[in-house]
Amino acid sequence: MYNFNTQVFVSFDLETTGLKPDLGDRIIEIAAIPIFNGKIKRKYEFHTLINPKIKIPVEGSQFHKLNNKDIENAPTIIEIFPKFKEYISNTILVSHNAKMDMLFLDVAAKESGILPIENYYIDTLEIAKTLLEKGPYSLEYLSKKFNIYIGKSHRAYEDALMTAKLFLIFLNKFGLKSLGDFIKKWRG
Repeated sequence: MYNFNTQVFVSFDLETTGLKPDLGDRIIEIAAIPIFNGKIKRKYEFHTLINPKIKIPVEGSQFHKLNNKDIENAPTIIEIFPKFKEYISNTILVSHNAKMDMLFLDVAAKESGILPIENYYIDTLEIAKTLLEKGPYSLEYLSKKFNIYIGKSHRAYEDALMTAKLFLIFLNKFGLKSLGDFIKKWRG
């Protein structure tokens, strides 16, 4: 179904003002790192802060360490989302807890006035819960377990990079066919 040698995967992560896009929480950071032919291609990465035009709650800032001053001069989602959608075109997205991130991207598409993302995606959290014997299954825990932790988490770039590395570990550990079974189409 997929030629893993020619298919570009894009590991991505978002930081947000909270966890509920349907209740007004918005994206404040996007990072994406391509994976091609079994290698992470950092030269072609995508990373930006985003001004959501709402305040970041203190609870959120404590989690990802971004505050309102950090994003006050950042571009808006209306400026960034079309560029991000073009960047990920014809790729399979890789995310840890993909449904959460994809729901935020659906809201971003709506606010930007363009069609939602309809990429195929693969969720490293789903892979971990299905193929690993026991948890916990958090990105931080798994990154430490597989010695790919880069010293900080809960920022989009670092989490996207750890997710990319985790995906490659799973690819080597479980093989192409097993992981192919986890690829799904997002229909926002």
